[in-house]
Amino acid sequence: MPTWPTSTAPVEQWRAWLSTVWSDTDFRRTVSQASPNLADQVQAIIDGRTPKVRRMRRAALATARYAIRCARRSTPYGLFAGVAPLGFDQTTSVRIGDEHQAVARPEPVGLEEVLSTWESDAARMADAEVCVNTLIRQHDQHIHVPSEGDAEFRLALSPALRLVLDLAQSPIGYRQLSDKLAAEFPAVSGTARERLLGELLRVRLLRSSLRAPATVADPTDVLPPAARARAAGLRTACDLRLDADVRLPEQVLTEVETAATVLARLVTHPTGTPTWRRWIEQFSERYGENTAVPVDVATAPDRGVGFPAGFVTASEPPRPMSRRDRLLLELAGTAAAEGSRTVAVTGAMIEELEAAAGDKPHDLAPHLELAAQVHATSVPALDRGDFRLRVLTVSRSAGSMTGRFWHLFPGAEEAYAHLPTVDPEAELAQLSFHAGRVPADLLTRAPQAVPRVVSVGEFRRPAPHVLFPRDLSVTVADGRPQLVESATGKPLELLAPTAINFLWNNYTPPMARFLGEISRAASPQVTWFDWGAAWTLPFTPALVYRRTILTAARWKIRSRTLPARTASLQQWADQLHSWRARFRVPERVLLAEDDQQLPLDLSRDVDLDLLRAHLDASPFGIATLHDAPPLDADGWIGGRAHSIVVPLARRS
Repeated sequence: MPTWPTSTAPVEQWRAWLSTVWSDTDFRRTVSQASPNLADQVQAIIDGRTPKVRRMRRAALATARYAIRCARRSTPYGLFAGVAPLGFDQTTSVRIGDEHQAVARPEPVGLEEVLSTWESDAARMADAEVCVNTLIRQHDQHIHVPSEGDAEFRLALSPALRLVLDLAQSPIGYRQLSDKLAAEFPAVSGTARERLLGELLRVRLLRSSLRAPATVADPTDVLPPAARARAAGLRTACDLRLDADVRLPEQVLTEVETAATVLARLVTHPTGTPTWRRWIEQFSERYGENTAVPVDVATAPDRGVGFPAGFVTASEPPRPMSRRDRLLLELAGTAAAEGSRTVAVTGAMIEELEAAAGDKPHDLAPHLELAAQVHATSVPALDRGDFRLRVLTVSRSAGSMTGRFWHLFPGAEEAYAHLPTVDPEAELAQLSFHAGRVPADLLTRAPQAVPRVVSVGEFRRPAPHVLFPRDLSVTVADGRPQLVESATGKPLELLAPTAINFLWNNYTPPMARFLGEISRAASPQVTWFDWGAAWTLPFTPALVYRRTILTAARWKIRSRTLPARTASLQQWADQLHSWRARFRVPERVLLAEDDQQLPLDLSRDVDLDLLRAHLDASPFGIATLHDAPPLDADGWIGGRAHSIVVPLARRS
């Protein structure tokens, strides 16, 4: 990037900076695909249609953030980074070609507008089918229907609505439903009937056959030709399939397996989270053990025990100080006092932390996915074992991170068909649901990997391989909850191949989360390393086991530590560098937001401005910085930013 203008720079300098960066054709196309609004703003500035410096600076900061992401971060998003299968062999081999392929699907928000317009037109809907949304619930003569995020609609239970709920329990033709309403209520005009059905579709009480279930990768595949033609002109969302063949030595796979095993031993909750344990206790007190209760009854707040705390309204229950917290606070405090950025984890430390977590787990997590980076200066170095594995994150189950890319590699889902289950007798079924927010729709879409599907909140025709929440029951045996098929008593465990974090309760319907988690509710919850109470410290060291960085060194800085917004960037930077010297913070860091990390070089003005903008925008005034990998860490793959995701199953 060119030299970053000062905060007092005139319009011409900001325009020149943006013009230079925007002249890169590939970069311009990539950003335009990801953020058309930003692309329009930048073009308006370059064309001289935006005279305000403040607006130019904001656009330049957003562009700079994208430029850093494009060059130095591997998270697949649009055309910024792509995906390819990974293999393991005796030695390393890396081939990166030029024939990368962008696979496009309609952008969800634009497609939603097309579908909503189509569903509001009775003539167009005449040949479509509709069914009742399985996520609705009845309470006090009202029907509650989930809406966008965690909002909901409430509809009075009128005679007409009762009839619709009865007739559309299974899919029924739109025209047939309208005719039956006309026969039952002859005094009601056709216009009023159409308005009612259109409103029920708008508020999602009815789901139409225009809306493909989540096991259909491209949502336009189910549309009639005329609707598909309209969708063809929409802005697209792209996934990039790389022309690449990468194979790593098997010793890297061994290191991945070892890291996952250690993290499984270092879990905070070896017998399930406190929230789930409380729910299991409440269920057992109300129904006893070995009693099968229909899912819709068990989760109803008025008839059963409801959902676990935090499923409907996000909440963070207080965490009392534990023995594990005290051990980790001591470990972090000692490292800070000694000026150590890294702590080598020993077998004795693992055993001590394992014991401090409390009860021994009944079993291991049956499967998960681990995302990591491989750090090696060259292919020969990697082959001789001179490498580091840096854990980035751990998902709740296999398919969580990879499922949304299965459609790029037909047949990839077959590897997930025989995953182990907590209960050896349980059948693995696939959870299929729509995201709670329209923009995230593509994150829940994954081809069907196993014979049976549990469908939540979708339009689906009944079939022998399809189950709905009404077909399922919950029971508890020996303190462990289990999902069973009501008709047969067959235990089920659900595979949820979605990248959506279930903790984002406004992105995941509570019922989908409940069904996805319940079978593993009493099992160890394996995640990235949890520092517990030590997260509040301004510094925690890296924890290294063998060749694996289980968690990187981490610093927190608060905006109140630095000058106010009115100070110049130089004054702000001087104070920041003073803080860095006291806390031994390196120049190269990763600015972390959840599991996303933006590489920053704190010797560059543009990176300093990005950090300052992040602090200004943070509701808590906090920035979390992680130690960055060495400059030559990606040498083995030609200097390309990368991460690997490895699905892992329980071995014993």
